[in-house]
Amino acid sequence: MAVHEPEARQSYLVFACGSSWYAVPAESAAEVVTFPELTRVPGSPAHLLGVFAHRGEVIPVVDMGLLVVGVSQSSRRAVLVRLPRGTLALTATTVAGVSPVTGALEPLGSSGVQVHLRGPAKSGPRDVAVIDPDGLFDHLSQGA
Repeated sequence: MAVHEPEARQSYLVFACGSSWYAVPAESAAEVVTFPELTRVPGSPAHLLGVFAHRGEVIPVVDMGLLVVGVSQSSRRAVLVRLPRGTLALTATTVAGVSPVTGALEPLGSSGVQVHLRGPAKSGPRDVAVIDPDGLFDHLSQGA
């Protein structure tokens, strides 16, 4: 039986979309924004709410509630996750701030978006799903 060591205490931006809490590595979280009216992308999946221009970049907005639990959460706020190959905006109804996250960070599922969420993890008293930003970017880029 494999023994899973807890992940080192690293800083994460912790946020909620509805009743689900998420954490993204602080070095990937560029900022929290209130996004303007979105431009819908024809033929895109329902969880891609649309795109908006921000500081010269076109950024897709992903409804985390719809993507992960299948229930849309109305929000005009998002966490911008910046990676070398692009930026994603992940909807957020609440932002708790930057804090350490602890836990054995194993994939929370074997298919779909769950492969790119890690846990079980905790940030203070909250149960959080830690987002693998690169994996999520790849998952969404494949038309998921």
